[in-house]
Amino acid sequence: MHIVLQVINPPYSYEDMDSAIKIADAALKKGHKVSIFLFADSVLSVNTKVRPIRIDRNIPNLLKDLADRGAEIHICGLCFEYRGLDIEAATPGAELSGVPEMATLLATADRYVNFAV
Repeated sequence: MHIVLQVINPPYSYEDMDSAIKIADAALKKGHKVSIFLFADSVLSVNTKVRPIRIDRNIPNLLKDLADRGAEIHICGLCFEYRGLDIEAATPGAELSGVPEMATLLATADRYVNFAV
């Protein structure tokens, strides 16, 4: 099964990213294909220069772990550039993507979950 998770909200203001990470982790453990598409402020999730106070909520590291285990991490390139982020500071395994790739993910997904306000 291919599960696509789209996150829109900022990573440390809401728990949407945490929920997406937990769903992705559980799906990977069951052998499912997982794709995460970061859109709008959620692209801040891949910024490895962030220094969260709680180590268990280091979202860039958690995303890297998911990518290392086979999850696809897509970053909206326009959203990323708009926020002045640098690809060198992005989570290893995450890749710049766009709306056409999101459309392909939606067309191939067995399940789609959108985290938005």
